[in-house]
Amino acid sequence: MKPANSEKILSVNLKSKSGPADQNPKFVPPRDSRALVVCIVLLFCLSPVLVMAQAKPIREIIVSYPIGGSTSYFWVAHKSGSFEKHGLRLKAVHIAGVAAIQSLLARELFIQMEGGPAAVRAWARGAKDVAVIGAVGNKLDYLLVSIPSIKKPEDLKGKRIGVSAIGASSDFIARHAVRQLGLNPEKDVSILAAGAMGNRWAAISGGNLEATVVQPPFTLLARKAGMTVHIDLSKQEFQYPISAVLTTRSFIKAENETVMNFMRGLADGMDFYRDETNKEKVYQYLGEYYRSKAREELEETRRAYSQMTPGLPLITVKSIENLIVNDKNLAPMGLKPSEILDLSFLNRLQEERKSRGR
Repeated sequence: MKPANSEKILSVNLKSKSGPADQNPKFVPPRDSRALVVCIVLLFCLSPVLVMAQAKPIREIIVSYPIGGSTSYFWVAHKSGSFEKHGLRLKAVHIAGVAAIQSLLARELFIQMEGGPAAVRAWARGAKDVAVIGAVGNKLDYLLVSIPSIKKPEDLKGKRIGVSAIGASSDFIARHAVRQLGLNPEKDVSILAAGAMGNRWAAISGGNLEATVVQPPFTLLARKAGMTVHIDLSKQEFQYPISAVLTTRSFIKAENETVMNFMRGLADGMDFYRDETNKEKVYQYLGEYYRSKAREELEETRRAYSQMTPGLPLITVKSIENLIVNDKNLAPMGLKPSEILDLSFLNRLQEERKSRGR
């Protein structure tokens, strides 16, 4: 940093004055000027150090995400620059399910957003490097809906219920919802893999399914279509990791602060999402995420998740426990949720925010 016009500080009027004493004047700068010169010289010498201290390199990381209601928090955090504030530049790639887990274990990804079942099943099958560190959805956010002619839960017997994939979050949630209605998901209904929410909506609208589970914004479409809402799971206090934050223990060991900065950026992005002053920007980002310009649907999504999701990317032991005990394959395995989770980043985040009064 070059001090601007420093030479002018020393300029004086050396024009000789009358009398012999002024023939060879000797300039002694005032004390104030000498102090200022010293400060400028010190600033000049220290400025490269200060610049180096401030110019921390941006860490680029690859993060995967699925398309789903609660994961829109991640997308808004990404688009709003929340991660950049903490020194991260994300390359966000759309990968979901088993393929995403495989990419994470192959170190093609550093962090991923994914439904809880995929992570727990991978861990149960021996992928002990997987760690769940947070979630943007720790509560069920689905409705179980059917075509209007099916009025009562018992009318669902023998009917087809669509989910994204067998073993996915929507599969778990559909089975949980059916049990809540007093039916047996293994015997009373047929649960079929029917693809992403848009595909399931087309299938139920076209008569190829009788029922499915929906998240915002498809909750709005279901109401508009007059579909029967059999159960609103968002009204239940049932903890479940809808969209969890996954990484590996090896990456945590190698780049602990990078992982922490991801959690900081995600939390800031969630604040941005809920802030009323940002809602127009949030609608813009949600429109990109869903590839939709339907304002009413985007409003439904933001409203629902702003009310439903807590301030931090929270995950709990109870949510993983609920996942395990309600899964017929995982329940007998004696899995311990605390071994799958790493809550150290959430704990640090809570302390940091508490110290700042947030």
